Amino acid sequence: MSPRTSEQFGKIRQEKKKLILDTSLELFAENGFHATSISQIAKKAKISKGLIYNYFKSKNDILEEISNAGFHHIFTNFDPNHDGILTEEEFEFFIRKSFSLVMENHRFWKLYFSLMVQPKIAENFHKEYEEVAGPMLNMMREFIITKGSTDPDGDLMVISALIEGAFLYTIVAPELFPSKVMEDKVINAIPRIITKKIT
Repeated sequence: MSPRTSEQFGKIRQEKKKLILDTSLELFAENGFHATSISQIAKKAKISKGLIYNYFKSKNDILEEISNAGFHHIFTNFDPNHDGILTEEEFEFFIRKSFSLVMENHRFWKLYFSLMVQPKIAENFHKEYEEVAGPMLNMMREFIITKGSTDPDGDLMVISALIEGAFLYTIVAPELFPSKVMEDKVINAIPRIITKKIT
């Protein structure tokens, strides 16, 4: 039997890391972050604690990686041409692609949302969210202004809540809030939310 190549070792490492992240996300969401230990993660994943520490320094490290994965899944489709200006077509693409990603990985997002509403985790999450999402939210705010908003901060708040709330409802009650219907409703509702300038 020939020795493993660096590519094979790399693939094994990726698989182990994904196993640790998936298992941690499931346990954090079900039992709470603080109530979940590294030992429990190792037991559920059927690996040693030492192996987990080869990939992550702590539970907080694992949580940060989970948060970053969630941000990356969504934000990677924002401003696809990276010119710093959001067009109407790009905004619609972002919303439709985000709905598609949420539904493709339904289990991940269900667990992710349940994790993000846990005390203390939510506080850390909001700090990270502000740092990572800041440029995106500024771009969205500028887009809202170009559409005639007289209250861009208020409209941005409502639109953000609408999009995230729609994701959540399509995950927890898909029979009442079908993804495709919600996707279209969100896209059609946004122009009505933005306050038009009075001429």
